[in-house]
Amino acid sequence: MSAELTVGSRAPDFRLPSSTGGEAGIADYRGKSRLVLFFVREYN
Repeated sequence: MSAELTVGSRAPDFRLPSSTGGEAGIADYRGKSRLVLFFVREYN
């Protein structure tokens, strides 16, 4: 599933593995401050 986002729109809910062994998702942090970082690793 892929959707185009625009600046200022809400991020869709998704879940990813967390550093503590569980999972974390956007919904877990609704109403709290959050920062999401994405790192792209390039393979040559």
